[in-house]
Amino acid sequence: MREIVLFGEYLLRLTPPGNKKIMQAENLEMHWAGSEANIAVSLSLFGKNVRYITSLPSNTIAQLGITQLHRYGVPTTVIEKEKSRVGVYYYESGVGARPGRVTYDRDYSAFSMLQDGEINWKEIFAIASWFHWSGITPALNENLVKVCLSALVVAKENGIMISADFNFRSTLWQYGKHSSEIMPKLLEYCDVILADVDASKLYFDIVPDENNLVESTCSLLKEKLPNVKYIAMTMRYQKSASSNEYVGYLWNDGKIVTSAVYNIDDIAERIGTGDAFMAGLIFGLNEKQSLQEVIEYATACGVMKHCILGDVNIASKEEVDLIIKQKGSGRIIR
Repeated sequence: MREIVLFGEYLLRLTPPGNKKIMQAENLEMHWAGSEANIAVSLSLFGKNVRYITSLPSNTIAQLGITQLHRYGVPTTVIEKEKSRVGVYYYESGVGARPGRVTYDRDYSAFSMLQDGEINWKEIFAIASWFHWSGITPALNENLVKVCLSALVVAKENGIMISADFNFRSTLWQYGKHSSEIMPKLLEYCDVILADVDASKLYFDIVPDENNLVESTCSLLKEKLPNVKYIAMTMRYQKSASSNEYVGYLWNDGKIVTSAVYNIDDIAERIGTGDAFMAGLIFGLNEKQSLQEVIEYATACGVMKHCILGDVNIASKEEVDLIIKQKGSGRIIR
């Protein structure tokens, strides 16, 4: 059966327990993370055939991370790098008026050392139906821009559906190139994109109508990316770090559908909600659901992730369906 292929860096996340700040912490909790890995796990739990492509050192820490992926049924293709390390990020949870904070420690990671030509994309895509990447990868260095471009060219030649999350990370673009110089030429290969208003402005220098942000942003993106078929967005109205309103949108062929609006209080974890949404989007489109069904499912995946600690939305399809049925009420199942 055909595979959904996902490519990105697999990271170790270290977080102070109990909503502490790092300067207060005497120990740190370990979680495994990475946008594309998060999506791969969700899709595997939903019953989809996936393959995760990354690069890691050959050591015990990396093996622990791979074992975590295999636990959730995610096959891996790993390019091993000697004299390298696992990328790390530190996360302080946001609470109330205090925002969450990410600190990256990714220099000299195995993934950052990947070179164009080290991954046999023709072999990988021979049994693939879908390819997903994100803006995090080309933000790391110019070599990874070349790796992404090679993957996209081969995927397009093989008639594979291509999706991307804009995923702008300001602290990662540090190698002398602005994101607007890199991202447009990569995104033009995509059929499906998960966009946001701010990143759209940065990548494409567009000026949407502030009174009609979603529709105008989608229209302007379609002008810049004529090959794109689906544009998804989420909007978050933040009352505090612990209480948000959340809604999803999906554009296709000039039409926009909107999900139910969810009020999410007592948030356990915001990290990974976009990845959960993206997994739901890919799943719905693969299942050939209606546009309305796709956006409801994707949004419910994002809502569910707010209730789960760690980066990954370890929810079953049945649990996501229940979110939709209960409209996020969280009634006890007996």
